[in-house]
Amino acid sequence: MRSCTLLFITLLYLTASVSVAQDQSPTDSSLLEGQTATETNAQTPPIGSEPEDEETILQAIRLKELSNIIERKTQEQTELRVLLEGADEDELVQERSTLTNLNRDIAKLATTFEIVALGSANTSLLTAEDDAPTDWREDMIEILDPLVQSLKSVTKRPRQLAELRDAIFVAESKLEVAGDALDELRTVDTDKLTDAARERVATLFIKWEDQQEQLNQEKLISQSQLERLTADQESFFDGVLPATRAFLLGRGLTLVVAFIAAVIAWGAMRLLWWSYTTRFTTKEMRRNKTWFRLLSYSYYLLNTLVTLVIVIIVLYVREDLLLLALAILVIFGAALSFRQFLPQYVREARLLLNLGSVREDERVVYNGLPWQVMSLNLHTVLRNPALDGVIRLPLDAISSLVSRPVKNNLWFPSNRGDYVILPGDLFGQVKTQTPDLVEISVRGGMSITYTTAEFYAINLINLSRDKTFGIAVTFGFDYALQDISLTELPAALEQEVRKVFEDAGYKKDLKGLIVELATANSSSLDFLVFATLDSKVAKDFYKFTRLIQQSCVAVSNEKGWTIPFPQLTVHQPETEEPSSLNDIQDDVLLAKV
Repeated sequence: MRSCTLLFITLLYLTASVSVAQDQSPTDSSLLEGQTATETNAQTPPIGSEPEDEETILQAIRLKELSNIIERKTQEQTELRVLLEGADEDELVQERSTLTNLNRDIAKLATTFEIVALGSANTSLLTAEDDAPTDWREDMIEILDPLVQSLKSVTKRPRQLAELRDAIFVAESKLEVAGDALDELRTVDTDKLTDAARERVATLFIKWEDQQEQLNQEKLISQSQLERLTADQESFFDGVLPATRAFLLGRGLTLVVAFIAAVIAWGAMRLLWWSYTTRFTTKEMRRNKTWFRLLSYSYYLLNTLVTLVIVIIVLYVREDLLLLALAILVIFGAALSFRQFLPQYVREARLLLNLGSVREDERVVYNGLPWQVMSLNLHTVLRNPALDGVIRLPLDAISSLVSRPVKNNLWFPSNRGDYVILPGDLFGQVKTQTPDLVEISVRGGMSITYTTAEFYAINLINLSRDKTFGIAVTFGFDYALQDISLTELPAALEQEVRKVFEDAGYKKDLKGLIVELATANSSSLDFLVFATLDSKVAKDFYKFTRLIQQSCVAVSNEKGWTIPFPQLTVHQPETEEPSSLNDIQDDVLLAKV
């Protein structure tokens, strides 16, 4: 918004400057020292004359004034040369310095006279530039110079206007200094000076008058050029649109033709390769054969080279040396970078050819997890069959790994939907497992989340991986049943467990049952009940534990068998009869224990 405002103010200022320049008189007597009012009135064109006539008259007046100044200075130059003829180098030092200044002023005035005479003609192209030795940096800048110049041409007019305004401001400042110097010289009382001093003051006065006239002419020239530029000022679009049109018909068209040629060349080469692979090769050959990989990547390299050659040919035919030089520069830079990274490229090329340390369809460990290499390419695809999703890694990340053949490997301790027992006897079902996270659903509608690498490292029991799982329950009977502990008791207990499982609807799921005396404990005979069940009913893991416990209690009730509890026997030495009620109560409590 600020830029638009500044642009609008600048356009208004330039428009106003044009109006003021057109309304001004072509000759201003205050700017030309020594010009009489009669000459000014005589040269003033009538009202209503054409702007070209006014400009021509103003040019003639300025040329006349410049010619008079040059003639006067040339005469002074000739007089000084005559004076200095035959004089030694160390004599007349002041006169020699004056002659040097006159030579410089005459050359400068001659250049100004030529500028005024030629008007708006641009002779900068005719100026010969001296060839100077350059290095490769300057040569590179010279190559890029046409592009920079084309961008500068868009802002050429605003820069010229700014330079002319700066020149006018500097000339006015110098004119002010010259005027102050002349005012000071006019205040000098020459009647009280000697003839030599009076002559020096007169010389200084003439010198500053010439300086003032010269500065005045420079100011008038800058003003004339500024008026000429503001008189035929173009709008912004009048300057940009021609430049855009020239770019589109020139270098832009070249870029479009080069792009179309590159696309056609690339497409044609790819079509040939597709025709060959679909007709003469199979999917298994394309995936597993090393020679096919080598041929494939060699063809890709050839395809790239052919496309680059086509682009360079287009730029050469179009005779666009700038774009051609830039293309060659880019290719040269790519070649230099290729030389620097050659070892890395060779290592990655071996991977692409399936000849490196990592190969397709093999097992590799990355970030603590096993993965199967699905495809080796610029971005290698790794997949774990037990996880939902894949990961893609660049070649530089793969080059540091080592793979091995896959032979009945366990990829992950669980699959989605499996029932597992986590550390701490936490029972749950695997809800989701991805390369990042594993979510476990536990009882009560809650869930627990692990990172995949952390879940892979923990020790867990998977109830669903195999066809069956087992439940072990230990139950104790009284020592009074010792006589039947190896015969009747195990048979009765097994029969009751099978009956309870059948009543609960798990008859077909009970794959095996073992009831044996496990331990002769201090206060009970402990029996082990081990049930083997189908993995399909793993979700009822805790229910089966309860069913076995219920079966043991049921057979005890039915047979009248005693279920012991932990007992503590305390032996005390013989003592006298208790003499108080408190002693009797203590004995009763000890007996209960």
